[in-house]
Amino acid sequence: MGNSESEKRVESAEFVIKKSEIAVIVLMTYLGYGLLNTDGNLVLILSTPIINSLHMTITQYSYVLAGGFTVSFILGLIFGPLADRIGRKSVLQVTLLGTAIFSVLQYFMKNFLQWFLIRLGAQSFTSAEYGTGAAILSEVVPKRIRGWLMGIMQSGWVFGYGLASAIALAAINIGRPYGSEWWRVAFLFAFLPAILVIFLRMKMPESKRYIHYKALKEAEKSGDKAKVEELLKIYNVDLEEAKKTSYRQLFDKKIRRVTWVMAFWWFMTTGIAIVGVAYTPAYFEIFRQMPIGPVTTVFAVASFSGILAYMANGALSDWIGGKWSSAVFVVLELLGLYLLVVEPYSTVTPAFWLYYLIFYFGLNGQFASEIRLTTEAFPTRIRGTGSNWSTAWYSVGQAVLLLVFAQILTKFIAIVHNPLIGFNNAWIWGAIVPEIVALVIFLITMPNIRPRLELEQIAV
Repeated sequence: MGNSESEKRVESAEFVIKKSEIAVIVLMTYLGYGLLNTDGNLVLILSTPIINSLHMTITQYSYVLAGGFTVSFILGLIFGPLADRIGRKSVLQVTLLGTAIFSVLQYFMKNFLQWFLIRLGAQSFTSAEYGTGAAILSEVVPKRIRGWLMGIMQSGWVFGYGLASAIALAAINIGRPYGSEWWRVAFLFAFLPAILVIFLRMKMPESKRYIHYKALKEAEKSGDKAKVEELLKIYNVDLEEAKKTSYRQLFDKKIRRVTWVMAFWWFMTTGIAIVGVAYTPAYFEIFRQMPIGPVTTVFAVASFSGILAYMANGALSDWIGGKWSSAVFVVLELLGLYLLVVEPYSTVTPAFWLYYLIFYFGLNGQFASEIRLTTEAFPTRIRGTGSNWSTAWYSVGQAVLLLVFAQILTKFIAIVHNPLIGFNNAWIWGAIVPEIVALVIFLITMPNIRPRLELEQIAV
């Protein structure tokens, strides 16, 4: 009897999450998301010189981005169930390595078609890395500071944005021998995610909740009822639901409302966000005729405000829940964008700095609580599937709304016969108004998940 009790204690200890393991997972998911997005942000920041060098139109540029996001959606739907089947860690390694291989190919591209095809590969892993990284992090962090620590991971996007800005600034000088194609030098840094894969394999542990779930499934499969009962005392799992396929579980009547609401919210928020980030460089540098150097400096400095925004929103969500903290930061994003549109300027002024910082602070911060809300809403048995389902829709939103905005922009410029005024109208009717409508729908339909609950208290 004593040996049996001792074995149970050892078995329970196997699923205890150590502080050192939490620290490693926070660091690795932060760096992983950041390095993955260094490539994506380089494409946005360097859009003007690349478009000019490859003799492309703004519409073709939209196709390049939209194509990558479309493939990202498809792979996200595939990698989600894989994360629940083979593990979160394995999926993270595949996504980072795939991004590195395709991203470096951008150094060699010569025309629109080549860039389009390369981005299909380079961009395709984004939603899967994001959803899977968030899933493993939410499963290990303490409930009282879940939002704050997930905000740190989310700030990896801004780390990637800041690193991409720094690389772009360095490429301006290093790439002088390339003439107008100096931007190619920036993509030589695309090997960085591949290096991180090595550290992932050596240092990063798998989620203990996922290991527990796999052990529970094995015990049930072998008919060991005693072990099943003991494991269920550690983390509760709905074993009857777990017998269904991943997507049947996802659309079970208990959680299908959240499944659709989160898909809609990711579609709209990230779609509008990518429109803002993708088109502001061209808007400032081409339509406002502002110099690229000072504007790029603003982008680099703003990245630090984004880091603060993620952690601030994450901490806020620990007090009021992910739903309301997400809404607060969406309002800030829209306010900043509106002020950037209505204010007349052609140089980097103090007002420009302020408005862009408000816009960027809100744009980034909203996603700390949004990803928290996503990972909490789905149980461990399908957290990989649910998280990747939701973040896959952010790829669709970015693909669709980029193309929609491009058409709205073209129509407004043709109507008013003034490119700048047309662009300003496009911002209002193609970005600001749609997100206000989406925010109202989200607030009405999405239940607020109370903060500081264990994941099993929310969904099993």
